[in-house]
Formats: sequence, structure tokens, C-alpha cells
Amino acid sequence: MRVHKYINDPKELLEQGKQIVSENADNKFVHRVSMVNLMLSGLSSKLLAEFCGDSERTLQTWLKKVDEIGWEALVAVKQAGRPNKLNDEQINEIKAALKTDPAESGYNVWDGPALSDYIKTKYGIDYGVRACQILMHKMGFSLIRPQTYPSLGNPDNETREAFKKN
Repeated sequence: MRVHKYINDPKELLEQGKQIVSENADNKFVHRVSMVNLMLSGLSSKLLAEFCGDSERTLQTWLKKVDEIGWEALVAVKQAGRPNKLNDEQINEIKAALKTDPAESGYNVWDGPALSDYIKTKYGIDYGVRACQILMHKMGFSLIRPQTYPSLGNPDNETREAFKKN
């Protein structure tokens, strides 16, 4: 079993860790701090690894980082993700186009397939149908479908019943 040689006082680190757990709401950070606290209290990384789902090496790395850098080393870094294919100017132009009549751009309705084709034609960028639907939703547009039968508010119930039978 590998014994860690501390740079800082383990008792002081443990007290700081307890304070962080009681004051923080970030679950991932609190989990990491808790595991380091348990190791500082005397539990082995091997025993903790069996029960917590993290590898022994990961737990040892967390302990080393806290000792060398401090508790902020355990804070999860937000991943940037994939960059958008469209820039802000293009998105604004698309939003303006969606507010106009689709017939002006050669489409019957503005839906996922139409917007995908529009983006491919105008900007030369392949944008999937589902991605276009999500884009429209982010811009504040929603899918509106025509009624397939006379509405409930229509006083002409005979027409409604006749429609149901067909």
C-alpha cells in the first residue's frame, strides 16, 4: 500500500474539506471533497474505491491535487462542447427569414426539412432536420399544425359529427 507524504497538515486539510462539504451545492465537487476527507480521516483509497465507484488511482490523484494545489483543484471544469456551425449574424438572418412568408423563399411551410434546405442553399452548411427544429425552438418559434376537423368551439356540431364519421 502506497503512503502519501503530505506537504500540508492533513488535519487542517480535513477541516477545510468539512467546511467545503457543508457550504457547497455542486454535487460532483462535494463527492470529490468527501472522498478526500475520508482518505484524510484514515480510510485507504483501495477500500474507498471498492464502494464509491471511483478508481483507486483517481482517489489518490485527488488527494495529491488537494495537498499540492488546494481544494479548488477538485472543482469540475465546464466542457465547452461543439462550436455552433452558424455564427450570430447568420442566425439573425435565419430568424428574419422565418418571420417572412415561406413562399418568398420557395417553401410551403417553415419546418425542419425546409429550414435545413434553406441553410444548405444559402450558406452551404449541412444542418440536420432535428437540429433545425431545435434551432427554431431556441429562436422562439413553435410548430403550429392546422386543425384536421371542425373545432370544439364551433357551434355547428352536425358538421363535426359528420366529419368524425368519415
